[in-house]
Order: sequence, then C-alpha cells, then structure tokens
Amino acid sequence: MLPKEEQVKCIDGMIDAAMEARVASTKPKDFDEWIVRMMGEGIADLFMRPYNYKVWAVPTTKMQCQWLGERVAAPDLKTVTKNVILNKTAGNWGPNATFRFPAEGGTGGIWIAVANTLPKEKTMYGPHATVTKVDADAHKVSLKDGTTIKYGKLISTMSVDFLTEAMGNHDLHQLSKGLFYSSTHVIGVGIRGQRPERIGDKCWLYFPESDCPFYRATIFSNYSPHNQPVATKKLATMQLADGSKPESDGLNEGPYWSIMLEVSESTMKPVDSENLLKDCIQGLVNTEMLQPKDEIVSTYHRKFDHGYPTPSLEREGVLKELLPKLKDMDIYSRGRFGAWRYEVGNQDHSFMQGVEAVDAIVNGSVELSLFYPVSFS
Repeated sequence: MLPKEEQVKCIDGMIDAAMEARVASTKPKDFDEWIVRMMGEGIADLFMRPYNYKVWAVPTTKMQCQWLGERVAAPDLKTVTKNVILNKTAGNWGPNATFRFPAEGGTGGIWIAVANTLPKEKTMYGPHATVTKVDADAHKVSLKDGTTIKYGKLISTMSVDFLTEAMGNHDLHQLSKGLFYSSTHVIGVGIRGQRPERIGDKCWLYFPESDCPFYRATIFSNYSPHNQPVATKKLATMQLADGSKPESDGLNEGPYWSIMLEVSESTMKPVDSENLLKDCIQGLVNTEMLQPKDEIVSTYHRKFDHGYPTPSLEREGVLKELLPKLKDMDIYSRGRFGAWRYEVGNQDHSFMQGVEAVDAIVNGSVELSLFYPVSFS
C-alpha cells in the first residue's frame, strides 16, 4: 500500500489530468504525454515512467502512443478515489482480468498441438531448416541444409530486419534499421516450500522499483499444479536465497513453487548478464517475494535477442514504407516481429495475422488484425 502522501499525489494528478482532458484539442505527441494526460504526474512519476522504462528499455518520451488501445487500461478517477478512502484493493479490471491457460505443456503446448495437425511432409523444424536466403526475384527460399523452396506468395514470420538481410536487399535492410527492439532475459527460479501467503493466488506482479532488475514476476505454479514437481519429488538445494550454501547437500521432498522473471535490455538500458541471475534472486529478497533462507532447487536463464518490438516514434514511418514494398514483391511479413506492431503481436493476434494473410492471398479478404487493430479488438 502506498503511503498516504503518495496516494494524495496520485489522486491530485488524476484530478488535474481529468480537468485538462476537457479542454485538450490535440492528440498526445508521445507515450509520456499520453500517460500524463490519462493518469497525471503522480502515477507517471511513481509507476508509469519507471515501470515502462524497465519494460521497454527506452524512455517513454521516445515511444509513440498509437499502440495503446487495449494494452493499457486507464484508471477511473471515481473508483480510485473510493478505493483509497475505503482502503480497498481494486477488483478485476483491464484486458487480462480473466484468462485461460493450458493445464499441461504451457502455451508452447498449444502450438505443438497445432503443428501436429499439419502433414509431416509439408513441415520442417529445427536448425537445419533455418532460412539462409530469400531470393525475391526468383521467388525462392534457401535453407541451411541446402533445400530450396519455390513460392508464389510468401508469408514470413521471421523478424523483418532478418528477412531484409536474408533478401540481400540493401535499401530495404537499411530501412528496417529504423525499427527499434529490446532483448528479454527470462529468469526461472524453483523454490522448496509453501507458496507465501503474501503472494496468494496472484498470477503476475509488476515492479517499477529500482531495488530489483525485473519488471514482472509470473507465478507459474499458480497457473497449474503441473508447472512444478510433485511434492514427493526429492531434489537437492542449490543455494539459499541470500546466496549462502545449504546446511545439507542431500535430497529432500517438496512442496515446490515456481516463479519466472523478465528483464529487458537495449542499447539504452544495458544489463550485467553475467550477474543477472544473482541480482534477480537478490531482487526477490529485496521485494519480499523470497525470504533470505528460502531454499532454491533450480534456476534458469535465457536471453531472447528479439524480445519486444518497440513502438518507437519512428516505427510507423518505417512500416508504412517497408511492409507495402515487401507485399509488392509477393512477401507478406507478419507476426510479432514480422509486422513489428506490438499491439497486435501477442500469440492470438499473430495467429490471426497468419490466417488473415492466407485469406487475403486466396480470397482477397481484408486483413483486420494488422491494419485495423482498434476495430478488430
């Protein structure tokens, strides 16, 4: 709970924002201005600016605001004021108040099941099937194992900057360099013990604070009992949360719970990759997600180079030139990094981009998800 002084600062800023919104005659020029207009300086300073810098790895002043739509739920002044006075926590609100999640296999299980419906002779997976060259003139794709595939129309879901490089098209590749992205470090921590009551049934938590490197913590063990080992499984303790060694290196039973952390990185927000796992565990202690003597039984760290396609100020200018030029070459660049539009880059949106691209090619249908995201969502 915020101190009363900070609660007052937030409400004061929301009142100012609501009054100014009545007379505003122009659209916000960037994401930072949108935040102030919608939420006020209090929420901007305490949460939105520091949190979004941790997420996007760029300042909010360098981001446009066309992408927002259903992604950022604006607070209601009356509801916020009532909850502050009554000392109540906000109920379910925003686009993800309820959702479905696979009981087993995580979200990857969905796409494995989809892939299994396709004829095996029509699919190629793995490093050997990596695209090495796209010959747009010859309408031919070359793969790492030497395979070549002819096409009439090509739907590409690789990142558009890699696509233009694979095409060997200097002008298009230079154009794609105007797009900005951040990398994402995914940190996993498995813990022996009961899930703390302070976490409860929460699925994820956001962290604008500077005492932890991660911006989001996801409690995957709350999604499904299959997201951690059964309690009878015997595992060794790797370390305690404070970094010290356990008293015993023997195998012990659970119960267990798991947590996933996300850390962004860019040229504007460097990260100490070598010490990131250690820093994240310390961040869990700093934020009281873990106690110093909690037993850690497993860890995981992986960096995804292309993590978030940034809705930068320059993005639309690049995409409005780049995507049509590719389409003129019979190439439909779609998906999270293929179309580079974060607001329609989730798994469901990306899937629909593929479906609608096929419909456009075969039937001449309009692609709603990518080009009309507001009306579609």
